[in-house]
Amino acid sequence: MKKIINFALYDFANSAFTTIVITFIFSTYFAKQIAPNPVIGQSYWGWTIGTTGIIVAIIGPLLGSFADKKNCTELFIKIFTIICISLTCLLWFSKPSEKFIFYTLMIVGAANIFYELSLIFYNSILKRISDNKNLGKSSGYAFALGYIGGIIVLLISIKIFIDGNSLPFGLTKENSEHIRATSILVALWYLIFSLPFLLNLKKIKKNENQFSNNNIKMIKELVWNKGLNNLGKFLIARMLYADGLNAIIVMGGIFAVGVFNLEIKDLLMLSVFMNITAFIGAIIGGYANDRYSSKTVIIISLIGLIFSSSIILSLESKIYFLIFASFNGFFIGPVQSASRVFISKAVKIDNQSSAFGLFALSGKLTSFIGPLLVSTITFITNSQRIGFSSAIILLIIGLLILLRVKNTSLNY
Repeated sequence: MKKIINFALYDFANSAFTTIVITFIFSTYFAKQIAPNPVIGQSYWGWTIGTTGIIVAIIGPLLGSFADKKNCTELFIKIFTIICISLTCLLWFSKPSEKFIFYTLMIVGAANIFYELSLIFYNSILKRISDNKNLGKSSGYAFALGYIGGIIVLLISIKIFIDGNSLPFGLTKENSEHIRATSILVALWYLIFSLPFLLNLKKIKKNENQFSNNNIKMIKELVWNKGLNNLGKFLIARMLYADGLNAIIVMGGIFAVGVFNLEIKDLLMLSVFMNITAFIGAIIGGYANDRYSSKTVIIISLIGLIFSSSIILSLESKIYFLIFASFNGFFIGPVQSASRVFISKAVKIDNQSSAFGLFALSGKLTSFIGPLLVSTITFITNSQRIGFSSAIILLIIGLLILLRVKNTSLNY
């Protein structure tokens, strides 16, 4: 149980980085106060996050192979986590001036690369800390703690730094010190709550034949049998709807600022609501998984996401935007959790690691497409609404491919 708690605490810790830096506070701070205007800010931010996705997709599998051969997974987790935390601290120096555009994007981009790389090795630890009977619960517990961590760190940011009448530590609102200070909060949060996991990581003996040619052939056979098989089709569908989902998450804050003129305080409250609804959605989706099927849960959730996101594009009211954005959160949780359950049910226990390796690759390989597409179309059309619609198109394409995936257990 201690291993599971420590594992979940790492998710609790790193959620601060994605919530505060990537999605809400620093993305909107950059677009509104550092970049010339929100449209250019959204484009620059999306290009940066998209580029980091390309880099992670290229070097991630190579580092993963190296780590398994040299048995240094634990070392990589520790190094990449510390580097990400250190870079996050440097965001304190990102002042509200166009002179800091390049500096901010470089720091955020580098921090995100090391964050994403740390997750590759973090996810590979799951099977070590839990037996097969509790694998889903262990993963779900960590997932849930991640949502809770995001909510708590946001509430602290709102109460102490954003909405506080008396700012702590001698901070002032001059040069947006109260906003920049959230980077230090994230770094401390990330470090403190990840320590139980990092300090208790221990090496295990690796299978010497893990990276033989037979294993490579086995991975290929998981998705290819005289053509793309059912699991391969699912991974392609997941890759596309995950791209759309990633674009909504990464670019959502900047879209809300540019189109609905939300203040950072409003965005923080929206994020709290979305984390709560995602938490609720994940729990309900878990029960639905057991009663119906993972495919059914994903399809219903994607339809809900497409519907609510499409309505958002036509809205003018800030209140209605907040309501439908919260609906999006409710559907995001089940999509993420049900996708993982689908892989577990479709693949034999002997092939779970290989299957989840492909699952991770399908999420990273093209994760840059969504943000890049939204950013580029926004830049070309000079419209954030039109740019954001490309995320919905990715969801629709992923859904259409998913409809062709069989619902039965495949036992590869």
